[in-house]
Amino acid sequence: MFGSHRSEYSGKLRWPRLGQDVAIVLWPSFITASVATMICFAFLDPLLIGNDDFPPPGFATRMTGYTVGFFFFWLVSTLSSLLSLYLVRTAHPEPPDQDQADGGTRGDG
Repeated sequence: MFGSHRSEYSGKLRWPRLGQDVAIVLWPSFITASVATMICFAFLDPLLIGNDDFPPPGFATRMTGYTVGFFFFWLVSTLSSLLSLYLVRTAHPEPPDQDQADGGTRGDG
C-alpha cells in the first residue's frame, strides 16, 4: 500500500553529536532548575531578600525575583551538566579484564 520509500521512518533516529550534547545538558538542567526554583521560593519571598527587608533594585516585583532565581538555578545546573558531559566524553576506556581477553573462561576446573 505505501511501498518502500527511502524517506520512510525506519524507527531509528540518529541525532548529530552536538544536538545530543545540547539535549543532554539543557533538558536535565532545566528540570533541575524548575524544581530548585519551586523549592526555594516556597520558603523565600524574593521581595524580602536584601538589606533590612527592602528589595534590591533589580527585584522590583516578585515575578522578576522568580525569573532571576530560575535563570540562576538553570545556569548552575547547566554548568554541572556540562562538567558531567565533559568528564564522560573525555574518560579513558578501561582496559579489558584478563578473563575477557582470554575468551571469558577462568580455568578454575
